[in-house]
Amino acid sequence: MRFCLAILICLMAPLAHASPRLIGYFPFWASYGHGASLADAPAEHLTDLIYAYARLGPDGSVSPGDFFADQVKIHQGDALYRGNYALVPLLHRRNPALNVLISVGGWNWSTHLSAVAADPAKRQRFIATTLALFDRYGFDGIEIDWRFPIVGGHPDTGKRADDAVNLQRLTRELRAGCAHRPRCVIALTISPLAEQRTGWQFPAMLADVDFISLIATDFHGSWSPRTGHKSPLHARQGEPNIAAAVTALKAEGVPGNKLVLALPTQGTAWQGVAPAGLDQPFQRVPLGTWDNEQTGPSGTFTDREIGRMIATGEFERRWDDTAQAETLYRRSDGLLLSFESPRALAAKLEFADREGLAGISLWELSSDDNDGLLAQAYAHHHPWAARWQQARLAARAALPWLAGIAFGGLLGALLLAWRLHTRRRNEAAQHGQLVRVLNALPAQLGETIAAVEAGKRRLATQPIDVTVLDTLADRSEALRTQLLPLTQAGTHSTAPLRDLERFSGAIAGERSLECMLDAMVRFLGDDPRIDTAEIRDDETAGSEVLSVDADRCGARFSHDTLADYSLVLRFRDPLSPDDEAYFRSLASQVVLIRRQLHELARQPQLLAELHEVASRRERLHYIRAERGYSGIHAGGLTAPVYITLRLRAIRLYFDELVQVHRSYLVRPQAVSGCRRTGGGVELIVAGHGIPVARGQLARLKTRFPHWFVAEASCTS
Repeated sequence: MRFCLAILICLMAPLAHASPRLIGYFPFWASYGHGASLADAPAEHLTDLIYAYARLGPDGSVSPGDFFADQVKIHQGDALYRGNYALVPLLHRRNPALNVLISVGGWNWSTHLSAVAADPAKRQRFIATTLALFDRYGFDGIEIDWRFPIVGGHPDTGKRADDAVNLQRLTRELRAGCAHRPRCVIALTISPLAEQRTGWQFPAMLADVDFISLIATDFHGSWSPRTGHKSPLHARQGEPNIAAAVTALKAEGVPGNKLVLALPTQGTAWQGVAPAGLDQPFQRVPLGTWDNEQTGPSGTFTDREIGRMIATGEFERRWDDTAQAETLYRRSDGLLLSFESPRALAAKLEFADREGLAGISLWELSSDDNDGLLAQAYAHHHPWAARWQQARLAARAALPWLAGIAFGGLLGALLLAWRLHTRRRNEAAQHGQLVRVLNALPAQLGETIAAVEAGKRRLATQPIDVTVLDTLADRSEALRTQLLPLTQAGTHSTAPLRDLERFSGAIAGERSLECMLDAMVRFLGDDPRIDTAEIRDDETAGSEVLSVDADRCGARFSHDTLADYSLVLRFRDPLSPDDEAYFRSLASQVVLIRRQLHELARQPQLLAELHEVASRRERLHYIRAERGYSGIHAGGLTAPVYITLRLRAIRLYFDELVQVHRSYLVRPQAVSGCRRTGGGVELIVAGHGIPVARGQLARLKTRFPHWFVAEASCTS
């Protein structure tokens, strides 16, 4: 019995050990340039999700960092959600154990942290507004990403000699404020560089903190004088690296089970680098995944795009065994890219296990590929769960096929049985019918012979009257004469239809009532049947859209949709019934368009989104369809503006935009030329390459030949 109990304890011991933290960051700006939604976050794979950033005011108040992304931008799911904050409960439903934290600080927004932490009243306001944010939106904790106490970071960031002490006071008071809450996670971040953590006292600093993240995402970048690894596990003696930082922090008193490695899901690149690659000067930084002329080049590429770059075959993959890190190198332009490869991440995960660390975090989720670093880390920590999930996904993918095969087999068997049954029944019925026919045949033959003999006798005594045939022929000719004008008139019947079509085009572009009526008067002025057409106001609407005078030489067009206006017409000759029907059609088209405009005015969100396009009409570059939204790219924008209108709907209101691809509308004036790529032809729009669908190419060359003049290869 004791032996069995000992075996059971040994088997349960690994399960009793807390699972490592697997943390993902989601910055609010991912909802802009990245086109991501917080609902896309893989909540099922995470222990913690950190939403960056909230805004810290000089008075200590914590509030949403970006009003539109956090509280306004519409996300579609099982319902409509306004802003990313509204999606926090949805993440909890998908993973009840998930902690969703709000982050304060960062490189750009640590400005007021020093002053707030030093002032008792501001600390209390910080705590009160933070907890109110938890209660209102469902957050479970906060990360204080202070860059950096005592030494500062950004030029605008305040700093004091007692920052570390004040940070400790802030976390202690925050923990006291959370005393009666079932869940309140408090996290900090810390630099891997010793000079940026001066004055920190461990382990006292972490007494009220759940975990602290080592910022291991940016050892080298566009600011560096020479190239290097973005996140090296090891390095040559004296160079910053993850292993050295962990060793130093442990020596300073940081418990391993509270230390998290923050790793990148983005790579950094330099151009004009010598073939040696690492530790080399460079000529420039390239435009990254989300860069444009307004933002300037950052050299930052997402793991998702890095995967596509590798697939081109243009890059050499280089593994640094010392640093346990990987780079890509392209000889054509000397582009060196440092990134977190699966092999590099595997080395860091094993290192974290050996050192007994609390886990890893990834900056940031929208840059990761679908089956990328997070999936690899999850499979490392939960191999059986990952395999089970893969099996479920495979089964889910195969289930429709298996169900289809089973259903098809059952249906085939039923059809075969039904056909056999029907065939036997039909054969029996046909046999019985054949027997009855054969039995009745002698009698029918006798009746037929008798009927033929009687007919011969009647024909002999009553011959056919020829005048009956002549009358039938005359009536047929008369009917032909009556129908013939209808076929001749058909050649002229399309003229009124063409006039109606021309009238629709004349008024369709007008939006104000006055301009629409003016367009109608101009159109009617060209009609030879019209003597005068006059717009009058202060008139009451009539019971009919078009009221014709008794002498049929005048008519009045009025309707509720025309407000206080009416249109009075005088004709040169009395109206025929056909002419009256024509003018009624004209009036009905105006009323129909006015009704549509009234319906449009009752949809404020549609009007607001149309305004987003119309207000940038002269500066618009292109509109791109992305994940159920349309991103407006225009001059003066540092990031696209997203609306929910689809491209097809946008074209209804802005017919000057040209569809060149199923995902792109362009403003023709913004196109500066074209270039040929491996995948086909791209238009150059404000420095960006816009793909052209093969099916659209011939039409575009005919309509816009000047686009294709500069590059002869585009027309080949």
